[in-house]
Amino acid sequence: IRIFKESKELELWRKTASGKYTLVRSYDICAFSGDLGPKRKQGDRQAPEGFYSITAGQLNYNSIRFLSLNTGYPNAYDRAHGYGGSALMIHGGCDSAGCYAIEDAPAQEVFTVVRDALKAGQKSVQVQIYPFRMNIWNMTMHSSNKNTAFWRQLKQGYDLFETTRRAVNVTVTNKNYAFN
Repeated sequence: IRIFKESKELELWRKTASGKYTLVRSYDICAFSGDLGPKRKQGDRQAPEGFYSITAGQLNYNSIRFLSLNTGYPNAYDRAHGYGGSALMIHGGCDSAGCYAIEDAPAQEVFTVVRDALKAGQKSVQVQIYPFRMNIWNMTMHSSNKNTAFWRQLKQGYDLFETTRRAVNVTVTNKNYAFN
């Protein structure tokens, strides 16, 4: 799953027999809260950015917002920086307090694909959340933003996936994202 805040898009990707990923479908995000930039603390009403993983235990069949997927926030990067918060979801409905809301029918489609992938033996589903498409134009347009250094880290993972169309191995070293 890839999410782009600025254009309000959620992309669903599927691994092919070659091991590369292909875009299955894009969905409109009808609501997310906050601005461009990472979530830093509980209650800031900010939707996260970064690299997250959804496992079977993060599927919420009894969500108050139809079905929901817990993004896995906070991840190792967030914890290394002392960022906090919980229950940041991708869900149905069109309201948000730090989540990514897509309408109910798309939420059911995304939930079903993730659930089925996990039931088929996939250990987790990666969620890549970006402020915008990390191309040179957008990086230049947002170069005066206080989050530019953080976004340069995200861009490394973005570029790797764009180039290879393969899963991005993400770790955190010295409080920074590191890839493959």
